[in-house]
Amino acid sequence: MKTRRYIHHPTEGARPGAKVLLPGTACLAAVAMCVIGGCGRADQPAPSATATPASMASGTRPAAPLQEFSDYKLTESDQGVRTWVLGSQSMRRYADREDVDLVDVHMDFYRAGEHWSVMDADSGRVNQRTRAVHVWGTVDIRTDDGRRLQTAELFFDNETGRIRNDVANRFTRGTDILTGNGLDATPDLEYVEIKRDVKAEVADPAAAPGEHP
Repeated sequence: MKTRRYIHHPTEGARPGAKVLLPGTACLAAVAMCVIGGCGRADQPAPSATATPASMASGTRPAAPLQEFSDYKLTESDQGVRTWVLGSQSMRRYADREDVDLVDVHMDFYRAGEHWSVMDADSGRVNQRTRAVHVWGTVDIRTDDGRRLQTAELFFDNETGRIRNDVANRFTRGTDILTGNGLDATPDLEYVEIKRDVKAEVADPAAAPGEHP
């Protein structure tokens, strides 16, 4: 028998802001029990004003790039098995920096060599030595089985294979929605942890179309 992950959620009376762990194989309906004061409708995540790198937020303009390429692509593999492919409309390399700037980012993730999810973002950076990726703007991850994560900023750690941020997130699976601030997850969205201000909107599968529980 296959072992299935479970949802860990605060018990009744837990302090607000407690973590909710959401493995992709568990039912979202259980999350609703951990939201103090009832679920209600989840708020849409607002874009973060601090989602851009500090140099851009401060108004500092980088020097002219040393190199600039169109249709940039970077592929990562593990023992010959492809794990992800990063592409962007353009790439700019600057002096004294390991990372390069990306515009219109598209990243495909693979699991055991099979395509599993895709990430799109307005802008980003990748460190060509560590392969760490930072994207921001409108960030959207979609899995092949229909899950979706929407946010304004995301960091991908190539060493751990995890994605994280500290801004607003909206995770959707079917008709169930989970929102909150701060994220620790895997790119296949099998594991999703929303850290703070968690709200859940869970559809009642027994309700008729057009009816609300």
